[in-house]
Amino acid sequence: MGQKFAAYDAQGAITGFYDSVDSPVPDAVTAVGITAELWQELINGQGQGRRIALDADGMPALFDPLPPTRAQQADMMRARRDGALAATDWLVSRHQDEKLIGDGTTLTADQFTALLRYRQALRDLADATGWPNVELPDAPGAPDFMT
Repeated sequence: MGQKFAAYDAQGAITGFYDSVDSPVPDAVTAVGITAELWQELINGQGQGRRIALDADGMPALFDPLPPTRAQQADMMRARRDGALAATDWLVSRHQDEKLIGDGTTLTADQFTALLRYRQALRDLADATGWPNVELPDAPGAPDFMT
């Protein structure tokens, strides 16, 4: 095992590790030498969700993760919303199939209307004040037959 190196980008984020024997630092990469002990500490910390970046002294150190950006928050909320919509797709499909068959429906007309309103409320979330820091409609807004 040779000298360890931590490569970093223009913002000071660690982008990779190199070893002078096994994986030498490429010419185009900016890196700083580190001890094997610090390398292991950084690897372990990253495995626990910490991020690695250069500290004020220009040495790699562990930091708490950055908070999600507004765009990332919006993506996460859209995924939650889309999941809630997908979870009710089968109810809509079953109701429509039952209606076409003509033998009656499992949901009453009022329940189906409540389901459609719930789904519309989910779709309208992106236009809500405070988006993406909003809550999904839950049991109070969801039809009773879904909970």
